[in-house]
Amino acid sequence: MTIYFESLPAFQAAGGLKATTITAKQLLPAIVAHMQRMDRQFTLHVTGRLPTSMEALLDEAFALCHLQQPFYTQHCASRNMRYKVVSKNRIKIDFTLRYRMTRDEEKWVLTQIDTILARIITKQMTPLQKMIAVHDYIIRAYDYEMNTTGSPFTVYTFMHEKQGVCMAYALLFQKMMEAVDIPCHYVVGKADGESDLGHAWNMVELDGQWYHIDATWNDLGKRVQNLSIRYRYFLRSDDVFQRDHQWNLDHYPPCTNDRYAAMQSIYDAAIDGAHLYYPQKGTAHLMKMDVHTLQTTKIAPIRVQQCVMYDGQLYVHHVDEQALYTYIPATDEWTCVQQKNVQRITRTDSGVHVQFTNGDEWCVQHEQLQQEEVCDEADHRVLLERFGNSWFGEYKGAAGTIAFTDEAGLTVMLREQLKAVTIDVCAFDDVVTITLQNGRKPLNMTEPLDVTLPEELKGCRVKVNGEDLNIR
Repeated sequence: MTIYFESLPAFQAAGGLKATTITAKQLLPAIVAHMQRMDRQFTLHVTGRLPTSMEALLDEAFALCHLQQPFYTQHCASRNMRYKVVSKNRIKIDFTLRYRMTRDEEKWVLTQIDTILARIITKQMTPLQKMIAVHDYIIRAYDYEMNTTGSPFTVYTFMHEKQGVCMAYALLFQKMMEAVDIPCHYVVGKADGESDLGHAWNMVELDGQWYHIDATWNDLGKRVQNLSIRYRYFLRSDDVFQRDHQWNLDHYPPCTNDRYAAMQSIYDAAIDGAHLYYPQKGTAHLMKMDVHTLQTTKIAPIRVQQCVMYDGQLYVHHVDEQALYTYIPATDEWTCVQQKNVQRITRTDSGVHVQFTNGDEWCVQHEQLQQEEVCDEADHRVLLERFGNSWFGEYKGAAGTIAFTDEAGLTVMLREQLKAVTIDVCAFDDVVTITLQNGRKPLNMTEPLDVTLPEELKGCRVKVNGEDLNIR
């Protein structure tokens, strides 16, 4: 297969979009560069001899654009091009593009990605551990669903509504791999049982070898009772994927190594450092696997399901006792948390959520723990009243420090000795505005102010009485 175009890095090194006049080999990277800026309308002038017709060249450019900056090129929903010959060696092309995601939504997504990676990735992790952490996070945090309010194909809908389709899974995985400096391709093709829309997954490079990862097909969701995640399609070779996936072999590097085949039978695993904890296939005994050596160890001869790791503790459903248990690997300590039969254990962005078969729910959240610690420091605690995207609270009484809080995780801690204060909080357009008053006058604060935002407002700017504030 003949590829007529140069790479995006080569194009950028030569000046990129400084000029609208390009050669035929620069057409693809120029289009990609405009998509990366989410430009809706732009014009390019192609000079010199063409290797094929302009119509064929444009078709080839858009057919290959997913190979460069897929997070942007795949969010292009539609395109319209008009070209005309303006001289013997010069063609003018006018482009009109429509995107599935706005610039504001793109900024929100990138902020969310940074926040999530800061939570699940550490400097001490190896590339393999980072792959597992991102793979497991995406599968546990999101569900496969075509019927979404926004476009199910966009990463914005996927992260905002917690559901989407294979394109969103693969694009988010690719963008997170890019953020942690792991080479990763977004792969388009077809797969058995998928619709005519096709299928998308990823390839990653690890220790000089390329492997396939299909997070969508590893997400069992609600299809299998008591199971949510598997590794059948994690770090696999071409030979394995060609059994049920089809793709253009000329577009991607060969994946010839199947070193991690031992992981294919693992279900419902949780990672802690270099180890995966999971129920052994057949016996459901709790096992541990070193992800680098692939050596396994039996932790306990008890039957478990739904392993979820959080804050150094492994949460499991103890099948024999029909109870929620925690296991601390560092101390080999087991604790019964709830003597109730577990239906589902979910790892959320901020903690663990457990549903029991009797309908009860139980959770532990980082933000809640933070909130309780802050509130315990206050002399007075006031529950905020919420009205949509605004909150109101008022305190009158003995002088003391005050913690304004709501059940969703919003906390405003005033560390001054105050007898009377009113607070208005409004969230709009990625900005949280907090107005504090003493009587009818703005409150002049001399002590630091602490603000903890709930998960829904993470990444927003905070302004207190008109001034920006650094927040938790």
